[in-house]
Amino acid sequence: MPAKRAYGMDRSPIVTRPVLRWPEGAWVALAVIVNLEHWDWEVPDGTPVAVSPLGGPEGLWTGNPPGNLFPDIGGYGNHEYGNRVGIFRILAVLDKYGITPTLALDKAVADHYPFLVREGQKRGAEFIAHGLSRRRIIHTGMSEDEERQYIRTSIEAVEKATGKRPSVGLAPTSSRRRTPPI
Repeated sequence: MPAKRAYGMDRSPIVTRPVLRWPEGAWVALAVIVNLEHWDWEVPDGTPVAVSPLGGPEGLWTGNPPGNLFPDIGGYGNHEYGNRVGIFRILAVLDKYGITPTLALDKAVADHYPFLVREGQKRGAEFIAHGLSRRRIIHTGMSEDEERQYIRTSIEAVEKATGKRPSVGLAPTSSRRRTPPI
């Protein structure tokens, strides 16, 4: 049995659809979204463990009992390098080619990295809400009310930091469940 049709889904064969035409005869559409994330030193209780940028479940010390966590220094270092050095290299390349990025800010970056917000504002970047931090994610253990509050908190932080309410968000999740509308 086919899946239930939902908003935005088109199950018709591609050969029966109208030809997609981009504005002004463009051949391609490009959206550049740069995630600006803070990596908390410790994982909050009850939060699923994120996958480390270094390749495995972060915080687990091989050979020790489960739950014996240690700070993910590599993950923290990766994110701090990104927020202090890497982002400026990315922005320089985008500037060179006249590409204005969309910047996805998590609450921790919105609250504690005002220089990143200013860099985006200088370029006319759109800001979108991107959760609370890279290690405080939406997960299946949350109630719908907790998830709604998480999203509201993220949106409010970006609005406070940028002066403009984001119209969209990109929440870091550990599940494929549909995020409820706010």
